Amino acid sequence: MNNWIENILNRCPTLEQGNSIENQFIDLLIEKCYEKAEHNDDIGILLASAFDLLVSAEYYRMVSHSGWLYCPDNAPRLFFHFTNCCPRDVINNRFFFNPSNKPISGRIGTATSRLLLLFIQRIFQRKNFTEIVLKGTEPVDAVVINYETKQVLFAEIKASPLVTLPISTKTQRLTTDSNGEFVNTEHISIINSTLYETQIDIFLPLFENGEWKENYYCLGQRKNENDIYWAYRGLIDLLNGNNDFFNQYCLFWQEALRAYQPKSNENIFWLTNACGVPSPIPQGWKKRRIGSGYESISDSKTSVGMDRTDDIKKGIYQVLKLGAEGKPLLSEWD
Repeated sequence: MNNWIENILNRCPTLEQGNSIENQFIDLLIEKCYEKAEHNDDIGILLASAFDLLVSAEYYRMVSHSGWLYCPDNAPRLFFHFTNCCPRDVINNRFFFNPSNKPISGRIGTATSRLLLLFIQRIFQRKNFTEIVLKGTEPVDAVVINYETKQVLFAEIKASPLVTLPISTKTQRLTTDSNGEFVNTEHISIINSTLYETQIDIFLPLFENGEWKENYYCLGQRKNENDIYWAYRGLIDLLNGNNDFFNQYCLFWQEALRAYQPKSNENIFWLTNACGVPSPIPQGWKKRRIGSGYESISDSKTSVGMDRTDDIKKGIYQVLKLGAEGKPLLSEWD
C-alpha cells in the first residue's frame, strides 16, 4: 500500500442520489434557510434546524395504524409521537408516560446518514462548489473530496435530530360504560383505524404571551400503505404555501436548542431527544421494567452531538488511526 488515501477512496462508494421528491424537499429547505439568513439569521443554525425537518419527514413515512396515543385534554386528539411522553401534556407541564414510536437505530441510522450526505451535497451544488461527497468505509463514515485542489476530509456522521415533532389527528371523545353511565376515557394507547385519507397535522408549539401553547399545521393525508412520501409532499406544500410555518418552526427549534444546552427544566426541553428522566419525578411516572429508577422520556442513545462516552472513544480511535496510518503516506493529498 503506497498511497493510503487513494486506497481508502477506491473503496468508498459514490453517494446514492435522492429521488425527485427528496431532492425537491431538500432544495426547498436550503433555499428557505438562505432567504431567512438574509435577515441576519445564523445560516448554520438554520441549516441544522432544516435537517431535523428532513429527518422528521423520514420518520413520518413509518406512521402506522398502531402506536397512537389518545389524549382527552381540551379537544380530544390522537398523537403519533417519538418520545415517551404525551406532547400536549408536556407543553402544559404535565407528564403522562406512553411508549414512543422512535424507529430502531439500525434502520433510521442508515436513512439519516444517507439524507445528511445528500443534504450536504445539495448545499455544495447550490453554491457551485466542486467538492464531492462519498459514502465512507472503515474507519470513517463519509468523505468530502476536491479532486482539483487535492484536498480530502474524512468525517464521522452524527445525524440524531434535536427534535422530531409529533403528528396528530382529531378524534371523537372516547367514553366507557360504567354502571350505566358514560365515563370519559383517560390517556390510552390506541389503534388509529381511520389513518388513511384522514387529515394529519404536525404539532408545532407556539410561543404566545410568555408561554408555549399547542399549535397545529395541516400536513396532509396518507393515502395507503404504499404512500411513503406523503409527509414529504405535505411539508413541501406547507413551505410553499405558508410562510409562517418555517418562521415558527425555526423559532421553536432555536428555543429548543437553547433549552437543551445547557439543559434546562423548561417544558419544551422535554420535547427534545435525549432529555432523560423528568425532574422532579412526576407522581405516577412509570418505573423501569428492568433495574432500578424510572423510565426516561428519551434516553442518551438519541443524544445530539458528541456527548456520549462511546462517541468520544471512537473519535479518539479515529484520530489515532488516521494519524498513524494516513499521515506517513499522504502523497500529494492535503
